[in-house]
Amino acid sequence: MRAAKKLFEEDGWSGTTMRMIAGAAGVSQKTIEAVFGTKAAVLQATVDYAIRGDVDPLPMPQREAVARMEATRHAAAMLDLHAAHLRAINERSARLAWAVEQGTPADPTVAELWQRMNHNRTFAVRWATDTLLAKPGRRPGLTRHQTEAAFWVALDWGTYRTLTEQAALTPSQFERWLRWYYRATLLGDHAS
Repeated sequence: MRAAKKLFEEDGWSGTTMRMIAGAAGVSQKTIEAVFGTKAAVLQATVDYAIRGDVDPLPMPQREAVARMEATRHAAAMLDLHAAHLRAINERSARLAWAVEQGTPADPTVAELWQRMNHNRTFAVRWATDTLLAKPGRRPGLTRHQTEAAFWVALDWGTYRTLTEQAALTPSQFERWLRWYYRATLLGDHAS
């Protein structure tokens, strides 16, 4: 998975081959084909690995990081945890998402993967919105629509890539920026 992730991030969907993945992983191409079948299946497994950070199939909504965000009592604390969570996920998956998006016109399985990834992001935006709106300390008068829009910006892989590649932020600087962004858009005067 690590070998495939690196290749997909560097060479994209079209530039990565099963032979390259096998060579980088130190196994035969037949082994990769026997385990995964197709390049699209390797990409699917690599995306799951990158987003989760491990090979455990436990879905993100059932993971400890999500439980901590749900359990915190105040909006500011929840958003700080959310910023750290998104930093970790984006650091592992933002460049890989580019490869998936690039491969959607070329392969129907990759197109389905992209659709699933966007469905999962929609779920994550709605979950974060519901979780935040249930906590004290958020900006007075904050609407569901405003909250969802703010989380869409935060969860967008392009936001992470732009800020780390074009604005030259490090991942830790991205997390600090995200905390500032959350305070400015979702907490307002209640940030302290």
